[in-house]
Amino acid sequence: MTALSSSSPRWIALGAGHADRYGLGPKARWLDVARGRGLSVPRGVVVLDETWRLASSHGLVEHVDGTVRCPSPPALAAWLGLPSFRGRVAVRSAFAAEDGAAESHAGRFTSRLRVEAEDPTALAEALCAVWSSAARLEPAPARDVLILEMVEATHAGVAFTERDYQDDRVNYTTGTAEALVAGADAGHALTVPALAPWETDAWQPPGAPFAPRLQHLLRDVRQLVGPGDWDVEWADDGTRCWLLQVRRVTRPVRRNEAFTLANHKEILPELPSRFMTSLITSCAADLFGYYRAFDPSLPRRRLFIETFYGRPLINLSLLTDMMRHWGLPTRLVTDSIGGGTDQAFGFNLGRLRRKVPVLVRLGLAQLTSVASAERAIQQIHVQTLAPGPTLSALLGAMQRVYTALVREMFSLTQAMSGPLAVLRRTGTLAEHNARHRTIATQLYADLDALRTYVAAHPSLRPALQRGEVPADPGFAARWRAFLAVHGHRGVYESDVAQPRFHEAPAPLLQSLAAPPRTLPGRPRTATGWATRPLWAQAARAMRARERLRYEAMRAFDRLRQALLHEADRWVAAGVLPDREALWLLEVEEMQRLEAGWRPPDGFFAARAAEQEHLRTYDLPDLLYRFDDLDAQPNLESGAPSDRLHGLSLTPGVLRGRAWVAAAPTATLPDGFDPATTILVARAIDAGWVPTFALVAGVVVETGGDLSHGSIILREIGLPAVTNVQGATRHLATGQPVQLDAGRGVVRLDGAAGGTQDAANRS
Repeated sequence: MTALSSSSPRWIALGAGHADRYGLGPKARWLDVARGRGLSVPRGVVVLDETWRLASSHGLVEHVDGTVRCPSPPALAAWLGLPSFRGRVAVRSAFAAEDGAAESHAGRFTSRLRVEAEDPTALAEALCAVWSSAARLEPAPARDVLILEMVEATHAGVAFTERDYQDDRVNYTTGTAEALVAGADAGHALTVPALAPWETDAWQPPGAPFAPRLQHLLRDVRQLVGPGDWDVEWADDGTRCWLLQVRRVTRPVRRNEAFTLANHKEILPELPSRFMTSLITSCAADLFGYYRAFDPSLPRRRLFIETFYGRPLINLSLLTDMMRHWGLPTRLVTDSIGGGTDQAFGFNLGRLRRKVPVLVRLGLAQLTSVASAERAIQQIHVQTLAPGPTLSALLGAMQRVYTALVREMFSLTQAMSGPLAVLRRTGTLAEHNARHRTIATQLYADLDALRTYVAAHPSLRPALQRGEVPADPGFAARWRAFLAVHGHRGVYESDVAQPRFHEAPAPLLQSLAAPPRTLPGRPRTATGWATRPLWAQAARAMRARERLRYEAMRAFDRLRQALLHEADRWVAAGVLPDREALWLLEVEEMQRLEAGWRPPDGFFAARAAEQEHLRTYDLPDLLYRFDDLDAQPNLESGAPSDRLHGLSLTPGVLRGRAWVAAAPTATLPDGFDPATTILVARAIDAGWVPTFALVAGVVVETGGDLSHGSIILREIGLPAVTNVQGATRHLATGQPVQLDAGRGVVRLDGAAGGTQDAANRS
């Protein structure tokens, strides 16, 4: 950094390009670069760090009890020699320690708005207040100060533009936004489609006339600062949208994304085992990695699968964003797996042209999908013949098998989806399906052969109806042959906790008491003959997909038996109450068993009761992250609800006691335990940081998810909810509450105390 002499400039003009020369921090540097590149940045200057030091040495400012004061404002103003400003100005900190890549000190330092620039006293007071606030950090940072002309805003706010999303998240209010960023005003939320660098088409939502201008500003900011996640403060005066600040997003905003039960609803029980749900979510990154292998620019951090009410759900918003990123219609996802989105997007030819290489690679993968599936089958077979002697090795093999199964399914399903769509449109799909046979179809045919044998020997039916194998040598031989081929299959076989046919044959045996069925054939049509080549392509992928699943289920069975053998060992050691209790554990908990962890008394009873409670939920096919299925209408007019709703800042579920605090403090009320204390505050800012160290969770009555206080809570990682209207009125200190931060819900609880609940991972 260049040191100032008595003849050096006291300040530099924004846009002059001197930010690097004087070692300015990110806040001032980005505004200097942005204004120099022609972005809409208000006219302003940076009063340099060395300036206040020189002013101090010249006696123009002085330190009194840690506070910077100015004995003679006119003398300071004359010495600074600031340019003339139009109207009032904003005097803001631009300290080098602000807005780092890993940590933000948003809202921690002082700003003064609407300062009369021509009034030396007002200007000196504002500068000294900002300089004084540097003492809030140890060691004190470089004290550069921004002076910007005020924007007479009709709307202003904060926008989060994140590379993993196709939309920008906007929080705005009318007028200027100081109350909004301070968390004293929740403002309004808006989702704005992000424009690519070459795109100019603006989006005009009702009631937000500034949105098109903000869209273009955010596009230009992304071009300026490059890839990353950015927090942008802006103000719109009705004709122009101005950039006031750019800082890195150090903790992502939790968005209300859409999730779907599709696919999992078909292959898993209505409530999967705790083990299988955790296994699926543990594989989520590798599953979406299938698409990222073709396009590394796809999101890295967004979760492909999350858990809600004990069920693994697919992130539909992530998949539709992938379509938008590629310029493809979002209905390709929603038509395939169901659900819907807030906005439907069609073809985007500009994006599509740029993603042709990605789509070509995907197409080539579909052409080789059958061969790829065969290689995966061989790998699955090798990996599960001798997976290893430890529980961790078994779990690792389970994860690899599940990941390989799903990733190959992606490719095979895509390979057959196009031809099947054409065949469906021509009306010949049912005709071709009637003649199609796979290894899964063979299971049905072999069962029917057993029914034919039973039909010829009616005396076997009583035993079969009881779910028993009849004492008939001919039937027994046929049954053993059936199990040798199909015994590793089962009902909801994708959940490894579910028994296989060779373990629980009663439902199959009972079904054999029914008479055999002859399915009607379908005659060939001229269109059917004409579309046979297309059907051959689809059928090849369909057969490969069923064979892949068949072999994966054989591997599942081997791993299931090995896991049950381990469970017997833990039962003998007194760790598990019975072998089936293994499926009440999550993958991480199973791994901890080998490290010496032992479930406490009552653990399995509580976990089983929790599973039974989760079984009572009837999830819709489409669920949003912040949906609360427990919410019930309040039937008693005027009575306060037993649950309050807000905006989720961080995930986490905990029970404890409310602590309604009017101001920050470093002392808990008597009898309160930090592990079970849930802070309830009207609003928060950086001054609450010491208080956060005393509590396990935070409920904020007024605030937006993009305010400074919200940024701090996300960085700390406490389970936290903001904008919970009426929280300080409806909750009282000492009241038992349950905080479901991931869904933005605060419930009045029936029992005081409690401990952190790690059960909810959504």
